[in-house]
Amino acid sequence: MTNPVQVNRESLLSLAKDVISYQTDRDNEGALAQYLADRLRSNGLQVHDEDVVAGRPNVIVRVPGRDSSQLPLVINAHMDGAYHLGGWSRDPLEGWVEGDKLFGAAASDMKGGLASMVSAIESAATDRTLPRDLILHAVMHHDTVGLGAKYVLASEGPFEGFGICGEPTNMGVVYTHGGAVKFKITVTGKASHISRIEDGVDALSAAVAIYSKIPQIKLTHKNHEVLTDLPRVLVGVLNGGIAAGCIAPEASMLGDVRTLPDMTRETVYDDLKKLVDEFAVDGCTYKIKLTAVQKSFVGKKESTLMTALGNSYKKVRGSEIEVITKMPTQAFVTDTADMSAIGLEALVFGPGDWKYLPDEFISIKDMGDAAQIYLNTAYELPLR
Repeated sequence: MTNPVQVNRESLLSLAKDVISYQTDRDNEGALAQYLADRLRSNGLQVHDEDVVAGRPNVIVRVPGRDSSQLPLVINAHMDGAYHLGGWSRDPLEGWVEGDKLFGAAASDMKGGLASMVSAIESAATDRTLPRDLILHAVMHHDTVGLGAKYVLASEGPFEGFGICGEPTNMGVVYTHGGAVKFKITVTGKASHISRIEDGVDALSAAVAIYSKIPQIKLTHKNHEVLTDLPRVLVGVLNGGIAAGCIAPEASMLGDVRTLPDMTRETVYDDLKKLVDEFAVDGCTYKIKLTAVQKSFVGKKESTLMTALGNSYKKVRGSEIEVITKMPTQAFVTDTADMSAIGLEALVFGPGDWKYLPDEFISIKDMGDAAQIYLNTAYELPLR
Protein backbone atom coordinates (compact mmCIF):
# COMPACT_ATOMS: atom_id res chain seq x y z
CA MET A 1 0.00 0.00 0.00
CA THR A 2 1.26 3.51 -0.84
CA ASN A 3 2.02 5.57 2.22
CA PRO A 4 -0.27 8.62 2.62
CA VAL A 5 1.19 12.08 3.07
CA GLN A 6 1.65 13.27 6.64
CA VAL A 7 -0.72 15.89 7.98
CA ASN A 8 0.82 19.22 9.01
CA ARG A 9 0.26 19.22 12.76
CA GLU A 10 1.48 22.77 13.28
CA SER A 11 -0.99 24.03 10.69
CA LEU A 12 -3.71 21.92 12.32
CA LEU A 13 -3.19 23.56 15.71
CA SER A 14 -3.40 27.03 14.15
CA LEU A 15 -6.55 25.99 12.29
CA ALA A 16 -8.16 24.63 15.47
CA LYS A 17 -7.53 27.93 17.26
CA ASP A 18 -9.15 29.80 14.40
CA VAL A 19 -12.17 27.48 14.41
CA ILE A 20 -12.61 27.94 18.18
CA SER A 21 -12.60 31.73 17.78
CA TYR A 22 -15.94 31.62 15.94
CA GLN A 23 -18.96 31.52 18.25
CA THR A 24 -21.40 29.00 16.77
CA ASP A 25 -23.70 28.14 19.66
CA ARG A 26 -26.72 30.23 18.62
CA ASP A 27 -27.75 29.20 15.09
CA ASN A 28 -24.79 31.20 13.80
CA GLU A 29 -22.44 28.92 11.87
CA GLY A 30 -22.31 31.28 8.86
CA ALA A 31 -19.08 33.12 9.65
CA LEU A 32 -17.21 29.90 10.46
CA ALA A 33 -18.53 28.28 7.30
CA GLN A 34 -17.28 31.25 5.26
CA TYR A 35 -13.86 31.02 6.89
CA LEU A 36 -13.57 27.31 6.11
CA ALA A 37 -14.85 27.72 2.55
CA ASP A 38 -12.38 30.56 1.84
CA ARG A 39 -9.50 28.61 3.36
CA LEU A 40 -10.25 25.45 1.39
CA ARG A 41 -10.71 27.38 -1.86
CA SER A 42 -7.35 29.07 -1.32
CA ASN A 43 -5.85 25.57 -1.26
CA GLY A 44 -7.25 24.90 -4.70
CA LEU A 45 -10.23 22.81 -3.61
CA GLN A 46 -13.70 22.99 -5.11
CA VAL A 47 -16.07 23.94 -2.30
CA HIS A 48 -19.85 23.71 -2.21
CA ASP A 49 -21.17 25.97 0.56
CA GLU A 50 -24.92 25.96 0.12
CA ASP A 51 -27.29 27.50 2.65
CA VAL A 52 -29.51 24.91 4.30
CA VAL A 53 -31.45 27.79 5.85
CA ALA A 54 -30.60 31.44 5.33
CA GLY A 55 -27.11 32.25 6.60
CA ARG A 56 -26.43 28.70 7.75
CA PRO A 57 -24.61 26.70 5.07
CA ASN A 58 -22.97 23.32 4.91
CA VAL A 59 -19.39 23.23 3.63
CA ILE A 60 -18.89 20.24 1.32
CA VAL A 61 -15.56 19.30 -0.30
CA ARG A 62 -14.76 16.26 -2.42
CA VAL A 63 -11.08 15.46 -3.02
CA PRO A 64 -11.01 13.19 -6.09
CA GLY A 65 -8.97 10.03 -5.77
CA ARG A 66 -7.10 8.19 -8.52
CA ASP A 67 -10.18 6.06 -9.11
CA SER A 68 -13.52 7.69 -8.37
CA SER A 69 -15.31 4.42 -9.12
CA GLN A 70 -14.07 3.16 -5.75
CA LEU A 71 -16.45 3.54 -2.80
CA PRO A 72 -15.84 6.98 -1.24
CA LEU A 73 -15.05 7.80 2.38
CA VAL A 74 -17.10 10.60 3.97
CA ILE A 75 -15.76 12.37 7.05
CA ASN A 76 -18.46 14.27 8.93
CA ALA A 77 -18.19 17.07 11.50
CA HIS A 78 -20.67 19.67 12.73
CA MET A 79 -19.84 23.37 12.87
CA ASP A 80 -22.31 24.33 15.60
CA GLY A 81 -20.83 24.04 19.06
CA ALA A 82 -22.51 24.62 22.42
CA TYR A 83 -20.26 25.24 25.38
CA HIS A 84 -20.52 25.96 29.10
CA LEU A 85 -21.17 29.69 29.45
CA GLY A 86 -19.76 30.35 32.91
CA GLY A 87 -16.70 29.70 35.04
CA TRP A 88 -13.97 29.93 32.40
CA SER A 89 -10.51 31.01 33.53
CA ARG A 90 -9.99 32.84 30.20
CA ASP A 91 -12.02 34.00 27.23
CA PRO A 92 -13.43 30.73 25.82
CA LEU A 93 -13.19 32.07 22.25
CA GLU A 94 -9.49 32.78 22.66
CA GLY A 95 -8.19 29.23 22.25
CA TRP A 96 -5.09 28.78 24.39
CA VAL A 97 -2.51 26.04 24.83
CA GLU A 98 -1.13 24.49 27.99
CA GLY A 99 1.12 21.52 27.35
CA ASP A 100 -0.77 19.04 25.17
CA LYS A 101 -4.13 20.69 25.82
CA LEU A 102 -5.91 23.16 23.56
CA PHE A 103 -8.56 24.98 25.60
CA GLY A 104 -11.53 26.81 24.16
CA ALA A 105 -15.24 26.96 23.43
CA ALA A 106 -16.51 23.66 22.03
CA ALA A 107 -12.92 22.43 21.69
CA SER A 108 -13.92 18.81 22.25
CA ASP A 109 -17.46 18.94 20.78
CA MET A 110 -16.40 19.33 18.18
CA LYS A 111 -14.22 22.18 16.98
CA GLY A 112 -11.08 20.08 17.46
CA GLY A 113 -12.52 17.15 15.51
CA LEU A 114 -13.72 19.52 12.77
CA ALA A 115 -10.20 20.94 12.46
CA SER A 116 -8.77 17.40 12.26
CA MET A 117 -11.09 16.56 9.38
CA VAL A 118 -10.34 19.79 7.50
CA SER A 119 -6.63 19.06 7.96
CA ALA A 120 -7.12 15.55 6.56
CA ILE A 121 -8.87 17.02 3.51
CA GLU A 122 -6.12 19.59 2.96
CA SER A 123 -3.48 16.87 3.19
CA ALA A 124 -5.41 14.61 0.81
CA ALA A 125 -5.49 17.40 -1.75
CA THR A 126 -1.68 17.28 -1.98
CA ASP A 127 -1.57 13.47 -2.31
CA ARG A 128 -1.76 12.17 -5.88
CA THR A 129 -1.88 8.57 -4.64
CA LEU A 130 -5.26 8.92 -2.86
CA PRO A 131 -7.03 5.71 -3.92
CA ARG A 132 -10.66 6.90 -3.61
CA ASP A 133 -12.63 10.10 -3.20
CA LEU A 134 -12.43 11.64 0.27
CA ILE A 135 -15.40 13.84 1.08
CA LEU A 136 -15.76 16.39 3.88
CA HIS A 137 -19.23 17.13 5.23
CA ALA A 138 -18.85 20.12 7.56
CA VAL A 139 -22.49 20.54 8.51
CA MET A 140 -24.69 23.09 10.21
CA HIS A 141 -27.13 22.37 13.02
CA HIS A 142 -26.19 18.97 14.29
CA ASP A 143 -28.15 19.60 17.50
CA THR A 144 -30.10 16.34 17.97
CA VAL A 145 -31.89 16.27 14.61
CA GLY A 146 -28.79 16.53 12.39
CA LEU A 147 -30.42 18.91 9.89
CA GLY A 148 -27.21 19.71 7.99
CA ALA A 149 -26.27 16.06 7.54
CA LYS A 150 -29.81 15.09 6.51
CA TYR A 151 -29.83 17.84 3.88
CA VAL A 152 -26.54 17.02 2.17
CA LEU A 153 -27.09 13.26 2.28
CA ALA A 154 -30.58 13.55 0.82
CA SER A 155 -29.56 16.05 -1.86
CA GLU A 156 -26.29 14.56 -3.10
CA GLY A 157 -25.35 11.50 -1.03
CA PRO A 158 -23.16 9.59 -1.50
CA PHE A 159 -25.61 6.71 -1.28
CA GLU A 160 -22.98 4.00 -0.96
CA GLY A 161 -19.54 3.95 0.59
CA PHE A 162 -18.19 4.59 4.06
CA GLY A 163 -18.65 7.32 6.67
CA ILE A 164 -16.82 8.40 9.82
CA CYS A 165 -18.46 10.87 12.18
CA GLY A 166 -15.81 12.69 14.21
CA GLU A 167 -17.80 13.23 17.40
CA PRO A 168 -15.67 13.06 20.56
CA THR A 169 -15.13 9.39 21.44
CA ASN A 170 -11.75 10.00 23.13
CA MET A 171 -10.08 8.11 20.25
CA GLY A 172 -12.20 5.00 20.71
CA VAL A 173 -14.66 3.75 18.11
CA VAL A 174 -18.43 3.49 18.54
CA TYR A 175 -20.54 1.25 16.30
CA THR A 176 -23.92 1.58 18.05
CA HIS A 177 -25.61 4.27 20.10
CA GLY A 178 -29.10 5.34 21.07
CA GLY A 179 -31.43 7.95 19.65
CA ALA A 180 -33.27 10.87 21.22
CA VAL A 181 -36.70 12.35 21.63
CA LYS A 182 -36.88 15.80 23.21
CA PHE A 183 -40.12 17.14 24.58
CA LYS A 184 -41.90 20.08 26.15
CA ILE A 185 -44.78 19.74 28.60
CA THR A 186 -46.82 22.90 29.21
CA VAL A 187 -49.24 23.14 32.14
CA THR A 188 -51.87 25.87 32.18
CA GLY A 189 -53.71 26.91 35.35
CA LYS A 190 -55.34 30.13 36.49
CA ALA A 191 -53.61 33.22 37.85
CA SER A 192 -54.70 34.76 41.13
CA HIS A 193 -53.17 37.28 43.53
CA ILE A 194 -51.88 36.09 46.90
CA SER A 195 -54.88 37.80 48.50
CA ARG A 196 -57.16 35.49 46.51
CA ILE A 197 -55.20 32.22 46.45
CA GLU A 198 -58.38 30.18 46.65
CA ASP A 199 -59.50 31.56 43.26
CA GLY A 200 -56.42 30.36 41.38
CA VAL A 201 -55.16 27.07 39.98
CA ASP A 202 -51.40 26.68 40.46
CA ALA A 203 -49.76 25.52 37.23
CA LEU A 204 -46.30 25.52 38.81
CA SER A 205 -47.11 23.03 41.56
CA ALA A 206 -48.91 20.89 38.99
CA ALA A 207 -45.81 20.94 36.79
CA VAL A 208 -43.58 20.08 39.74
CA ALA A 209 -45.79 17.04 40.42
CA ILE A 210 -45.15 15.81 36.87
CA TYR A 211 -41.47 16.75 37.04
CA SER A 212 -40.97 14.71 40.20
CA LYS A 213 -42.40 11.59 38.52
CA ILE A 214 -40.46 11.82 35.24
CA PRO A 215 -37.42 9.86 36.54
CA GLN A 216 -39.73 6.89 37.27
CA ILE A 217 -41.58 6.96 33.96
CA LYS A 218 -42.19 3.56 32.40
CA LEU A 219 -40.88 3.81 28.86
CA THR A 220 -42.07 1.18 26.39
CA HIS A 221 -39.02 -0.60 24.97
CA LYS A 222 -37.19 -3.84 24.33
CA ASN A 223 -33.82 -4.32 26.01
CA HIS A 224 -30.79 -4.12 23.72
CA GLU A 225 -27.73 -6.33 24.07
CA VAL A 226 -25.29 -3.44 23.57
CA LEU A 227 -27.23 -0.41 24.83
CA THR A 228 -27.75 -1.78 28.32
CA ASP A 229 -27.90 1.63 30.05
CA LEU A 230 -30.72 2.95 27.91
CA PRO A 231 -33.33 4.30 27.90
CA ARG A 232 -32.78 7.24 30.21
CA VAL A 233 -34.71 10.46 30.69
CA LEU A 234 -33.95 13.90 32.09
CA VAL A 235 -35.87 17.14 32.55
CA GLY A 236 -33.26 19.88 32.40
CA VAL A 237 -35.46 23.00 32.41
CA LEU A 238 -38.48 23.87 34.55
CA ASN A 239 -40.04 27.32 34.21
CA GLY A 240 -43.17 28.89 35.63
CA GLY A 241 -44.88 31.89 37.11
CA ILE A 242 -45.04 35.62 36.44
CA ALA A 243 -44.67 37.27 39.85
CA ALA A 244 -43.85 36.44 43.47
CA GLY A 245 -47.34 37.35 44.65
CA CYS A 246 -49.31 35.60 41.93
CA ILE A 247 -50.29 31.97 41.44
CA ALA A 248 -48.51 30.72 38.33
CA PRO A 249 -50.91 30.64 35.37
CA GLU A 250 -48.49 28.56 33.30
CA ALA A 251 -45.45 26.37 33.76
CA SER A 252 -43.39 24.29 31.36
CA MET A 253 -40.58 21.79 31.35
CA LEU A 254 -38.08 20.69 28.71
CA GLY A 255 -36.94 17.09 28.72
CA ASP A 256 -34.83 14.59 26.81
CA VAL A 257 -35.30 10.84 26.38
CA ARG A 258 -32.35 8.82 25.08
CA THR A 259 -33.97 5.97 23.25
CA LEU A 260 -33.40 2.40 22.15
CA PRO A 261 -33.75 1.29 18.50
CA ASP A 262 -37.31 -0.02 18.90
CA MET A 263 -38.57 3.19 20.51
CA THR A 264 -40.37 5.78 18.36
CA ARG A 265 -41.69 9.27 18.86
CA GLU A 266 -45.16 7.73 19.05
CA THR A 267 -44.25 5.36 21.89
CA VAL A 268 -42.47 8.12 23.81
CA TYR A 269 -45.43 10.47 23.39
CA ASP A 270 -47.85 7.79 24.57
CA ASP A 271 -45.70 7.06 27.64
CA LEU A 272 -45.49 10.75 28.52
CA LYS A 273 -49.25 11.13 28.10
CA LYS A 274 -49.91 8.18 30.43
CA LEU A 275 -47.75 9.82 33.09
CA VAL A 276 -49.42 13.21 32.68
CA ASP A 277 -52.90 11.70 32.77
CA GLU A 278 -52.09 9.77 35.94
CA PHE A 279 -50.84 12.79 37.89
CA ALA A 280 -52.93 15.57 36.34
CA VAL A 281 -54.40 18.17 38.68
CA ASP A 282 -58.04 19.21 38.38
CA GLY A 283 -58.40 22.62 36.79
CA CYS A 284 -55.13 22.42 34.82
CA THR A 285 -54.70 21.64 31.15
CA TYR A 286 -51.64 19.88 29.76
CA LYS A 287 -49.94 20.00 26.36
CA ILE A 288 -47.16 17.65 25.27
CA LYS A 289 -45.03 18.65 22.30
CA LEU A 290 -42.13 16.63 20.87
CA THR A 291 -39.47 19.16 19.88
CA ALA A 292 -36.71 17.03 18.32
CA VAL A 293 -36.30 13.42 17.20
CA GLN A 294 -33.29 11.43 16.02
CA LYS A 295 -33.10 7.72 15.40
CA SER A 296 -30.61 5.31 16.99
CA PHE A 297 -27.50 4.21 15.14
CA VAL A 298 -27.02 0.44 14.94
CA GLY A 299 -23.84 -0.63 13.16
CA LYS A 300 -21.63 -3.68 13.15
CA LYS A 301 -18.76 -4.50 15.48
CA GLU A 302 -17.06 -6.37 12.66
CA SER A 303 -17.14 -4.60 9.31
CA THR A 304 -14.95 -3.47 6.43
CA LEU A 305 -14.75 0.04 7.84
CA MET A 306 -13.98 -1.19 11.36
CA THR A 307 -11.05 -3.22 10.02
CA ALA A 308 -9.70 -0.35 7.94
CA LEU A 309 -10.05 2.17 10.76
CA GLY A 310 -8.42 -0.26 13.21
CA ASN A 311 -5.48 -0.83 10.86
CA SER A 312 -5.04 2.89 10.35
CA TYR A 313 -5.21 3.53 14.09
CA LYS A 314 -2.56 0.89 14.79
CA LYS A 315 -0.17 2.31 12.22
CA VAL A 316 -0.48 5.80 13.67
CA ARG A 317 -0.58 5.00 17.40
CA GLY A 318 1.00 1.56 17.63
CA SER A 319 -1.85 -0.06 19.57
CA GLU A 320 -5.28 -1.57 19.02
CA ILE A 321 -8.26 0.75 18.82
CA GLU A 322 -10.71 0.53 21.73
CA VAL A 323 -14.26 -0.43 20.81
CA ILE A 324 -16.55 1.50 23.16
CA THR A 325 -19.99 0.28 24.18
CA LYS A 326 -20.36 1.85 27.63
CA MET A 327 -21.67 5.22 28.76
CA PRO A 328 -21.48 8.05 27.93
CA THR A 329 -21.33 7.11 24.25
CA GLN A 330 -24.47 4.94 24.49
CA ALA A 331 -26.40 8.18 24.98
CA PHE A 332 -24.67 10.10 22.17
CA VAL A 333 -26.68 11.32 19.21
CA THR A 334 -24.63 11.60 16.01
CA ASP A 335 -24.96 11.95 12.26
CA THR A 336 -23.97 8.30 11.80
CA ALA A 337 -27.68 7.52 12.19
CA ASP A 338 -28.39 9.40 8.96
CA MET A 339 -25.27 8.18 7.15
CA SER A 340 -26.21 4.59 7.95
CA ALA A 341 -29.86 5.11 7.00
CA ILE A 342 -28.91 6.37 3.54
CA GLY A 343 -26.63 3.41 2.82
CA LEU A 344 -23.15 4.23 4.13
CA GLU A 345 -21.25 1.82 6.37
CA ALA A 346 -20.57 4.17 9.27
CA LEU A 347 -18.73 4.51 12.59
CA VAL A 348 -18.11 7.21 15.19
CA PHE A 349 -14.47 8.04 15.89
CA GLY A 350 -12.97 11.31 17.04
CA PRO A 351 -10.65 13.13 19.42
CA GLY A 352 -11.89 14.71 22.62
CA ASP A 353 -13.40 13.58 25.91
CA TRP A 354 -16.41 15.88 26.08
CA LYS A 355 -17.85 16.75 29.51
CA TYR A 356 -19.61 20.13 29.03
CA LEU A 357 -17.58 21.98 31.65
CA PRO A 358 -15.75 25.32 31.82
CA ASP A 359 -12.19 25.27 30.46
CA GLU A 360 -13.13 22.60 27.92
CA PHE A 361 -10.07 21.19 26.17
CA ILE A 362 -8.83 18.65 23.66
CA SER A 363 -5.52 16.83 23.31
CA ILE A 364 -3.38 18.37 20.58
CA LYS A 365 -1.69 15.04 19.91
CA ASP A 366 -5.05 13.31 19.57
CA MET A 367 -6.21 15.93 17.04
CA GLY A 368 -3.14 15.29 14.92
CA ASP A 369 -3.41 11.52 15.24
CA ALA A 370 -7.12 11.63 14.34
CA ALA A 371 -6.42 13.69 11.21
CA GLN A 372 -3.80 11.18 10.10
CA ILE A 373 -6.07 8.24 10.89
CA TYR A 374 -8.92 9.72 8.83
CA LEU A 375 -6.60 10.13 5.85
CA ASN A 376 -4.97 6.72 6.27
CA THR A 377 -8.37 5.01 6.41
CA ALA A 378 -9.04 6.08 2.83
CA TYR A 379 -6.01 3.94 1.91
CA GLU A 380 -6.77 1.02 4.21
CA LEU A 381 -10.24 0.41 2.80
CA PRO A 382 -10.11 -2.39 0.21
CA LEU A 383 -10.44 -1.69 -3.50
CA ARG A 384 -13.29 -3.32 -5.35
